[in-house]
Amino acid sequence: MFSVYEKIVHKITRKLYPKLAKYRRKKINNTDFTIISNNCWGGICYEYFGLPKQSPTVGTYFFAEDYIKFVSNLKHYLMTEMRIIKAEESKHYLSLKAKSELDAPIGVLDDVEIVFLHYKNPELALQKWNRRVSRVNLDNIIIKFSYMNECNDDLLRKFMNIEGLKKICFIGGKGDSTDELIYLPEYDDLTVLDDTFYWNKYIDICEIINRPPTPYK
Repeated sequence: MFSVYEKIVHKITRKLYPKLAKYRRKKINNTDFTIISNNCWGGICYEYFGLPKQSPTVGTYFFAEDYIKFVSNLKHYLMTEMRIIKAEESKHYLSLKAKSELDAPIGVLDDVEIVFLHYKNPELALQKWNRRVSRVNLDNIIIKFSYMNECNDDLLRKFMNIEGLKKICFIGGKGDSTDELIYLPEYDDLTVLDDTFYWNKYIDICEIINRPPTPYK
């Protein structure tokens, strides 16, 4: 998907984030925002600006249907006590097995499952989740989705129909991007395999953050 050269450049760029973060923060008018992302993309944004991670979805990912449920009823799920299960108990077991992710703890909130991909310790995963839930700013929410992890056109449509919030959606292929639907031409079809590469090439994240705050109602 990405060349060795691109991967090296990406790794170096990530390491430079802290050195340039202070300069980038001068471009945004608000540092108290919560990104509810379907994967760890939000965490990269916080690192980009050198900000505390004010979102519990950092270091995790959702299968597409679970993410749409979660973001469509955010307050309910944030108030629900999480329990941790093994991947073998997950409704997504076969998909997790196919991706060799059976060692990832799975967080369960009612009918929604969250994959803690970057956490091998279940207790630490739960601790991080609870700590970051307490940081969520429901008065300034940005939601971000990508056409990945068993997404389909119906789920994409449901995300795009969410109103009243700042939102971003990455989709593969060539097309006319809008403020909310961003095409990534590196991909030949709709599915995005990794939106942490070139994530800020096709959007102005500062402009998105600087839009008037959108509270979750």
